[in-house]
Amino acid sequence: MVRNSNKFPKTEFSFQGHRVIFTWIRTSNLLDYQPWTQVYGICFNSKGQILIIKEKEWKIPGGTPRKGESPEETLKRELIEEADTVISQCWPLGVQKVDYPDNPDANMKIFYQYRYVCLIEKLLPQTPDPDNGLVHPRKLIPAKEITRWVKWGPTGKAMFKDAIELFGEKFLSH
Repeated sequence: MVRNSNKFPKTEFSFQGHRVIFTWIRTSNLLDYQPWTQVYGICFNSKGQILIIKEKEWKIPGGTPRKGESPEETLKRELIEEADTVISQCWPLGVQKVDYPDNPDANMKIFYQYRYVCLIEKLLPQTPDPDNGLVHPRKLIPAKEITRWVKWGPTGKAMFKDAIELFGEKFLSH
């Protein structure tokens, strides 16, 4: 069990009346964390802005894998479906551990959501998301403002801080 909350930030909340705990773990070895159920991208343009989309609230794009998809394949497909965005590169950032002790699915008490840092190649004209038929509003925001738009608590703050740092290492240093 993770005890050091500074090293592994946690966010606890209620989902449909059940307690859920998210723990942020920065790692480049995503596949060490199984099972994985979702993958999301913190997508930067060359100016260092981050892409967000609005469903019920503002968030980063991503979603659930289809049978046989790799995390990167899922991410690229979800970016097209939700945000009409093509990426040129992506780097593993870390995992969000989901501890859902009262999950009605007894096999899914602990699972992981993968996070990547991505470089946007192109924003395409927007089309409806095949999952729900909606066109999600999207915008690019300054990286330093991300936690004002996407409010994911301590785990989100740590994740976005790490994403900005990794983007700087991979893109801005070249």
